[in-house]
Amino acid sequence: MSTGKDREAIHEIMNLESDYAFAVDTRQVDLFVNLFTEDGVIDLRPYGDRIVGKEALRKFREESPKKVAFSTHYLSNPHIVVNGDTAKGRFYWLAALEWVATGEAVWSSGYYQDKFVRTAEGWKIKEKVMTWFYRTPYDKGWVKERIMGGRKD
Repeated sequence: MSTGKDREAIHEIMNLESDYAFAVDTRQVDLFVNLFTEDGVIDLRPYGDRIVGKEALRKFREESPKKVAFSTHYLSNPHIVVNGDTAKGRFYWLAALEWVATGEAVWSSGYYQDKFVRTAEGWKIKEKVMTWFYRTPYDKGWVKERIMGGRKD
């Protein structure tokens, strides 16, 4: 059974995830980077890279507009388990995107599996692993083309 302290941590982590989506969609690089620990990770494999550390995360976000001109992320189905000063979470995402390479409107959906740590500055993302359900052109939909562009490897 969760304690009052756990419920407070869950609320703070949900706000952290909301800030993540907001920082991505509004292109606030500093806010984005500061959501992570110094050695924070985003793992986009197999359709992207494993990005490690704040400097690499900053470069990733600064370069992102070259790939995605527009995005709106919707997060749902939060599942968070707190264990003292660490936590794990799973969140579904649905995103509407504009793909620069093709000029297409794109739907992207999947889930994040995250690890969090409580720091002196509050909760931070230690690791964010993305698993895709689909990434597909809007006009084709996930039935005709589940994953556009294919695997990176």
